[in-house]
Amino acid sequence: MEGIAAGDRAALSAFYDRYSPHVLAVCLRILRNRSEAEEVMVDVFWEVWDRAERYNPSRGAPRTYLMTLTRSRAIDRRRSRGFAAVSLDTSAMGPASEAPGGGAGGGSATALERAVAQEERDLVKRAVEQLDSTHRQVVEMSFFDGLSHSEIAEALHSPLGTVKTRVRQGLIRLRRALGEGFAERDVK
Repeated sequence: MEGIAAGDRAALSAFYDRYSPHVLAVCLRILRNRSEAEEVMVDVFWEVWDRAERYNPSRGAPRTYLMTLTRSRAIDRRRSRGFAAVSLDTSAMGPASEAPGGGAGGGSATALERAVAQEERDLVKRAVEQLDSTHRQVVEMSFFDGLSHSEIAEALHSPLGTVKTRVRQGLIRLRRALGEGFAERDVK
């Protein structure tokens, strides 16, 4: 990110090679349209380049910043185009097979980086699958489908407060499950 902020095109190219498969996978999950997802991916990397000064290392790692930016831009695109709610499918959390480079790592990622990324995806997928159906549904609708709490409440014919509570409880359960899963992984 320091190189990108300094205007180093090679740094942007390396950043793109490393993270574009992940960005595209998130965009595909939210938008369910490859051309829209590719457009958003280009917009995200352009924003990283054009507004590199916005990145604050004290608030998170570059990958965290990028994925937050990606999710936000994909949801913005979805809402601006009036996308309808899509069916819930945790299988899309698997390997990013649609990503360029033929897999989750793509580009210049090492075999170790690809293996770690796959292990992290597997941990998240298992944690989401362990949620009871009520919590899993609202978490998926909120984070994977990009719906607001109000949109979820409308789609499920549930009170807004109930939806907010279920999302919060689901996230707490995910955090616990992921904390345990990552701790177990780090011990191995």
